[in-house]
Parts: sequence; C-alpha cells; structure tokens
Amino acid sequence: MMITFSNTELKTKSKIRIKLASYIPSFSATANYSEDAIFHLVLSAIRANEWNILNTTKYRGREAYNLDVQRVKSWIKEKVVPNTVIIKTDEVDLLKLTIFSLAMPYKMLKGETRATMTEKTRRTKKRDFEQIFSDTFIGKIGEIAFKKFVKEKFSKDISLDWDISTDIRAFKTDIVGSKEIVSIKSTDTLESIWAEAPSLAKYGVFIKVAMPKDFFMKILAHISSLKKLLRYVEERLEKDDNISDLLKYVEQTAYEEEMAIKACVCGFFVTSQGTLKHKGQELPFLGEVHEDKHLIEYNKLKYTAVDWNQFFLTILPE
Repeated sequence: MMITFSNTELKTKSKIRIKLASYIPSFSATANYSEDAIFHLVLSAIRANEWNILNTTKYRGREAYNLDVQRVKSWIKEKVVPNTVIIKTDEVDLLKLTIFSLAMPYKMLKGETRATMTEKTRRTKKRDFEQIFSDTFIGKIGEIAFKKFVKEKFSKDISLDWDISTDIRAFKTDIVGSKEIVSIKSTDTLESIWAEAPSLAKYGVFIKVAMPKDFFMKILAHISSLKKLLRYVEERLEKDDNISDLLKYVEQTAYEEEMAIKACVCGFFVTSQGTLKHKGQELPFLGEVHEDKHLIEYNKLKYTAVDWNQFFLTILPE
C-alpha cells in the first residue's frame, strides 16, 4: 500500500496527518505508543526517510513522494519496538531524577552553579523555576532510559553522573568511568530528525521520549502526595463551594492513567569534523543552530547489536 504526497503536502504536518489518519490506529497498536506519539515518530521517519520508507517518482513533470505503508510497519516492528524501554514511577532512578530536577533551579537561584536563571535556550527566553525543572527532567530522562536499555538488552551496568557542576562549560561524560566522553541527549519532540552532542564529546547517543504532559502530577499521584493535597483542600471547602467540581476533576484526570514514560533509543554516532555544525547555520526542520555542536540526521545513527557491542568495547573499562 502506497500513500502519495505532493511536495507541498510533504512539507505540511497537518496534510501528512490527514493522509495518515486511517493508518495511525494500527501503527499505534503495533508500537504500543499513543496515536499522537506514533504520528510524530512516523513524521520524523518521513522527514529523514528512515528505512527508505519514501520513494520518488515523476508524474507529469512533477515529483511525487510515495510512502510505503508496509515499510513503515516493518520499521515500527523491527526498530521502534525493540529499542523502546518503559520507565515507571516506582523506579529508583526516576525518583532520583525528580529530586535532581528540583535541586537544579534552587542551585541556580543560590548561585551554586554557573548556569543561571537567565540562561538562554532554543526558545530564547528567560526560564522560570518550573521551566528549568521540566527542561532538566526531560534532558536527563534519556540517561535513565539508556541505562535501562543497556541493562535489558546487553546485561551491562553503567553509572550515571548525578553531580551538578559548578562550571557549566566543563562538560563531562554522561557515563561515569567511560574511557571516552559520551553525551546522552533526549528530546520529547518526537518529530525531531537531528541527534546532537556537545563539541567536546566523542560519542553522541540520541533518545526520543514520549512524556505525559502532566508527568510531575502523575509522580505526585503515585506517591499519594497529590491525594493528600486534594484531601487537605477538600476538608476546608464549604459544601456548596463551586471549586469542589474542579477538585474532583483534577483527581479523576491525574489518576485515570498510570504514568509510564516510553523512550526509544534511536542509536549513537561518532563525532567528527563532518558532524560539527557552527552557530548561525540553518538546518532543515531545526532552524538556526545556537551554538557550536555536533548534529547528525538520526537515520544515520548506528543502532544494531553489533554496533552497540563495539561501542561498549570502546568506552567501558575492561
């Protein structure tokens, strides 16, 4: 089965979504991702032409782009599913990350790290406490996912760095004790096609994370802290207080689904002069590069068992 796109349609997310609408439920069931998450993963595969799921033909002098639905399904079964790990709220590393993420903005406020509250991000705006917490959590959740992936797939144990550096410029390896500088980067922008690593890194590992938008509320719900807050408020409300309906709504919504973070370990790359991009460069589906760093299209990452075993031989102490 082929789905044909014009050049204009292929550049418009909404048009792609419309044409994929009847296939998304089956993609979602196969991958065990939500329909929204699997759409954005497939969108990234289309943009990067992962697994050659697109082929180009000419019709009346114009190029047409044909999406092979069967190849998309094969890509999901053979790459997305085997390389996905699930992180639940009772995992110790996730709880440690929650505290780490709460500590980061406090460290910034007290000047105990050279990162500051006005540090610029891709959004080029000042970050507040909640944004720093969220950015830190999403940025580091990939390390936890990778640790679990390595343990489950290769029976190897790695240690993560939980220190908050006093010098933001001093990038260390994300794997404690590794013989090379390894950067583990995660993104919750599932349609992203660019894997990245800092300029000093030797290896870059790229992970896409399907995050519940209310992930912090679900953590609180899991440990019953949210319920304590709701009961505390409820006890102080008048019986006819119209805020009670909102209280019930929050409780129902937060508890209706258990939190599970799905992370797809896309692969890794070895940095080189060819992967180094410079501040000011413009890249497709990314825009302007804001600092010198390594960037590579994620369909060029290494990901097979043979690739990973060579990676471990290179970076892990004997």
